[in-house]
Amino acid sequence: MNQHFASLVLGLTHEAQQALEGRLPPGSEKLGSSARQLAQHLIDTLGMLEAKTQGRLEPDEQRLLTEALTALRFRFVQAPPDAPA
Repeated sequence: MNQHFASLVLGLTHEAQQALEGRLPPGSEKLGSSARQLAQHLIDTLGMLEAKTQGRLEPDEQRLLTEALTALRFRFVQAPPDAPA
């Protein structure tokens, strides 16, 4: 597995999980986005990465990305609309 790819996926996943818990990174309050909006943006970014790399990833890279997206999407839809997950 390409370690740069894994680091990217895991980093975006971690940031999305933090946002789903209602924790925003420092400085993000200036952007006017809620934690839920940030989580949605990060999940969408991972989804775009999945679409753009379709058929070009090693099996373990594809599994990492698919499992991360599945978990984040499930958690996102389970969370109340304006509350932390």
